[in-house]
Amino acid sequence: MKPFFSKTTQFGLVVKDLDAVMANYVKYGIGPWSVYEFNDSNVDDMFIAGKPVQHSMKLALTYIGQTMWELIQPLDDRSDYTRFLKEHGEGIHHVAVAVDNVDAYYAFCADKGLKPVQSGKWKDESGRLFVYDYRDTRDELKVIVELHAPDAAFEMPKPLYEFPNGPMPCKPVFTDVLQVGIICKDLHGTVKSYTDKYGIGPWDEYRFDSTTVADLSIGGKPTEYAMDLALTQVGTVQWELIQPLDQLSDYARFLREHGEGIHHVALATSMDYKEMAAFCDKNGIKQVQYGHWGRNFHYDYRDLRDELKCIVELYGPAPDFTWPKPVAVHKVAA
Repeated sequence: MKPFFSKTTQFGLVVKDLDAVMANYVKYGIGPWSVYEFNDSNVDDMFIAGKPVQHSMKLALTYIGQTMWELIQPLDDRSDYTRFLKEHGEGIHHVAVAVDNVDAYYAFCADKGLKPVQSGKWKDESGRLFVYDYRDTRDELKVIVELHAPDAAFEMPKPLYEFPNGPMPCKPVFTDVLQVGIICKDLHGTVKSYTDKYGIGPWDEYRFDSTTVADLSIGGKPTEYAMDLALTQVGTVQWELIQPLDQLSDYARFLREHGEGIHHVALATSMDYKEMAAFCDKNGIKQVQYGHWGRNFHYDYRDLRDELKCIVELYGPAPDFTWPKPVAVHKVAA
């Protein structure tokens, strides 16, 4: 079957103070940002949960590598962003995707009963439209998926302002989006939803524990946690599903506090792993969780939730790293 979506185009993060968060990103060389306000003057057909509801938000857009990065500050209490803030606090609200056929996307949503979360049609200065449509795929995919569907000739409107108002202060520390890590309670059940219902895969499954990963630690302290995980590629971004196998890992902490959902993003850096780890230590960016897979692949989660509103994984394979044989491969249903 054809995949429900084929590319990962954007990550949308909900924040309380857009300007302050933008300033934090700029400190890491991420920007410049184009800032817009969405309201009933420039967005048609505004809907919440399938019902017409006028709402407004301030947002800022930039790119990290090939992937759009969006910061969103709700300006009222009517949008799903406000619901997210109340339930989870600041963080990654959705992943936007590209599809090969918009009509097929809507037909799939209708067939599978994927309820609308929020939608609108953003107008450019010539009246051409950029459709954005959030669907509630949380039960099965553990994330909210947003459709990006601009008209062929759509041109980005002139922003309210750009930030910073001048040159960027430094080169980007983070240079591309490599992976999104999603926590689930039932790895096999979730993988089956992706493959059999949404056509997304194949997935390579692995087990991480003290027999396969060295130097396991939580918060810098040796801790023998364990998890099962599965990996696939959606466009340029790897998607990772993770099921914690104990209560020791940060994945288990996330499940207790937030339920299933996006735990982290892995970002490429302008430094090698050792240099980047030293940069984090020097700048007080605390380590959340660490392991050394196969003894030549570092994964190192750093706590950037206060500044960037997400946990960032430093993804550090050695040049000679080769992927181990998976425990299982889960293929897409024919």
